[in-house]
Amino acid sequence: MKKFYAFLALAAVAVGAMADDFVSDGSGNVYTFNSLSQIEGTGVSLQDDGSYLVSADFTISEGDVLQLLNNDLIKMANGVRITMNGNADFAPADTAVITRDVEGSNPKGFWMMGENGNANLKNVTFEYVGVVFGGANSSLHADNCTFTLHNGKSSSSGAISFNASCDNNIIENCYFIENTLNAIGNGATNPVGIIIRNNLFWHNTTANRNKPQINLTVGGPYDVLIADNQVIGGQFNLSGGIGLSNMMGLGHTGTNIIENNYIADNRYGITTIGSVDAIIRNNKMVNNCYEANPNNGGSCISIYDSSSSANVYIEGNWMEGGFWGITVPTGAPNINLGKVEDPEAEDYNPGNNTFVNNGNGGVLYDLFNNGTATIWAQGNTWNVAEQTEENIEEVIYHQVDDPNLGLVIFMPAHQEEPSAVEEIEAAQQADGLYYNLMGQPVENPTNGIFIHNGKKILVK
Repeated sequence: MKKFYAFLALAAVAVGAMADDFVSDGSGNVYTFNSLSQIEGTGVSLQDDGSYLVSADFTISEGDVLQLLNNDLIKMANGVRITMNGNADFAPADTAVITRDVEGSNPKGFWMMGENGNANLKNVTFEYVGVVFGGANSSLHADNCTFTLHNGKSSSSGAISFNASCDNNIIENCYFIENTLNAIGNGATNPVGIIIRNNLFWHNTTANRNKPQINLTVGGPYDVLIADNQVIGGQFNLSGGIGLSNMMGLGHTGTNIIENNYIADNRYGITTIGSVDAIIRNNKMVNNCYEANPNNGGSCISIYDSSSSANVYIEGNWMEGGFWGITVPTGAPNINLGKVEDPEAEDYNPGNNTFVNNGNGGVLYDLFNNGTATIWAQGNTWNVAEQTEENIEEVIYHQVDDPNLGLVIFMPAHQEEPSAVEEIEAAQQADGLYYNLMGQPVENPTNGIFIHNGKKILVK
């Protein structure tokens, strides 16, 4: 009995501590970390080095604003969570940094949860700290921010995690570097509308979890665009490049587009799981084969749909160095990899996909159709010496190999040699800068120094 009363006493102390956390009054005030440091009980204090230490949780209420000022350095203590029900104005003119207070601290980061609380993040480095965002009438815009070494304590869904459905989110010109879990994600029941554009993803999911660097649930009326990004893996055997999923069979009227990305050195390149309608075009995928067992991964593109309701359009992609080019593990999704017979048809697709050295066990696999639907795959360049029906048959697994499987219709093939990607790979200017596979300049590529939007970044 004494132990029981002791437990109640400790619980009461804990509840009291929570009740004492600072909560703004929601009267339209704009708070900065400097102004919070002058309010008793906020847990924010100005340090001798000019930084602000956040040693306790606090909440900014709906109607109020938390503003990050130019050159602010914010240090968050172990377990500290800042809850934002109001707006986050984190857009300093030049730079600001949010990090942990000491080595070994694991802050819970920012929970931006207001139903009407928008977040504007620009020119900010988030180090060891993540952002959880959610609010039906809210949106997040991140521009030229760095998210690095996120500890995974705020969320299991990434350095930026969406825990409620919302629309008009934009993440652009940002850097996601060596985060413990994936870079961007959301839950299985809360699809979001989002544009992810012109970002660098480098060696995320360092904990080697079964999560792609970009991991999104899709559904509802929300559009998803993932374009012009570099998604470079750390050669982890569980972490993929880009994943779209619909595990719960959500109805979907939006459009999902993955285009013009460079994806390399991941467990796999692009995967869709469940009833996912998607357009996958003009991506370059190289060496996405870091899976110990080829039967469990290593595809440049994988379309997994046991519901047999997905519609996937695939055009103009370069797929090289995977265990597999394209795999359809099961089901009967409607996959259009090239349909060239009628240029006026609604489902016309010129193909223009290129397969280079995809295989395992000494066998080349450009397309492995383990599903039951017919796949149209005309107009593509296959990994054979001559684009003849007999030769191409050797790199495709389908109904011809197993009568229980769907047929792949692959003739006519593309007859011209690909050149555009080769020209980019070979490009070198007189100033000595090389260009990566997205056409962006790279200095000393073996040292991992990328020039992104005119900003040099060392990524090991």
